[in-house]
Amino acid sequence: MTLDKLSKNSAATITSLAHPDTALLSRIMALGIIPGEQIEVINVAPLGCPMQVKIGDTFVSVRKADAQFVEIEVL
Repeated sequence: MTLDKLSKNSAATITSLAHPDTALLSRIMALGIIPGEQIEVINVAPLGCPMQVKIGDTFVSVRKADAQFVEIEVL
């Protein structure tokens, strides 16, 4: 399953990242979105983009187009 399909107030563990753009992948990882971390969807904008997620104690906004490259396992 990918992060863009995770519903609001649901938590998951990031299993892998598979973005074709390595520069963007590096930026995503710099935000703390790395395999093994727990991630929770806090809020989703009315049109579905962006998504506010919580990783540890950090809140981050992620575009839905980028969230589709984050593989997760629902808790």
